Amino acid sequence: MDWSKAKTYLILTFLLLDLVLGYQYYTSQQEALGYVQSFDTQLDELKEVLHERKMMLVTDVPKETPVMNFIQVGHPKEPIQQIAERMLQEDRLIENDQSKGTMKFRSLEGEFEVTPDGFFRLRFEPGLMKADRDLGTKRGQYALQRIAPYVWHGAMYKEDVAVNNFAKGTTTLRYLQSYERYPIFSAVLEINLQDAEIISYNQKALEVGEQEERGQRVISAIGAIRTVAETQDPAEVADPSGITTIHDVKLGYYSQNYVGADVWYLAPMWRIVTDHKVFYVNALTGQLEDNGA
Repeated sequence: MDWSKAKTYLILTFLLLDLVLGYQYYTSQQEALGYVQSFDTQLDELKEVLHERKMMLVTDVPKETPVMNFIQVGHPKEPIQQIAERMLQEDRLIENDQSKGTMKFRSLEGEFEVTPDGFFRLRFEPGLMKADRDLGTKRGQYALQRIAPYVWHGAMYKEDVAVNNFAKGTTTLRYLQSYERYPIFSAVLEINLQDAEIISYNQKALEVGEQEERGQRVISAIGAIRTVAETQDPAEVADPSGITTIHDVKLGYYSQNYVGADVWYLAPMWRIVTDHKVFYVNALTGQLEDNGA
């Protein structure tokens, strides 16, 4: 065997292999760069579509497209009387209508009620929750801290800043329960104010159970916004400017409220907050789930 030729073939083979591996690395880097450019290109195209539909973005568009699952939820399994005893002082049951699904308690704090559609409501005694100072811009944080001892699992809730900031003149503050860093748009806590006094709260309490083992990668926020834009009728815009402004785009979980169901599932959703409606787009199918309110 001619070892010098064999050696030459081996060197050429390794050089060719290096070239192939180098090309693969180069193309992979270009594909990664192309993905970033693709997002920017898609965003530019989206802005053109929004302009045509008389819509405008005033918030960042998330780039994340994680793998997410359906999650199972239901009403709290703990007996209502135990929940009331833990939150309230000297509570006593004054109504228990199982046919309607309602319960009422009287306590030193006020009247605690469970409604047929699964809400917890507490109306405080007048003067009990009056603020000792001007709530100002931090009223959302202050209000939640103040009522936390009287709320089922109050530590799970975070201020829905986008909605509260948009509705600055309202007397209702909104908070959302969270699960694995994502908000549950269906699990809402609303705190009602009058002047500088907390007069009541409404809470949709949901206990999270199992989730599907197999997940699916969600659609992009850009795709969800396009879905909203394509269903937007510019003639229906109530704003005098004729422009619909998108204030917030967030990924979380959502479903409509199922009255009478013991358990149901929440789907991953993109929530898109505009100045006249809140839209929910299914993050797995891309379909508009609810026209909001």
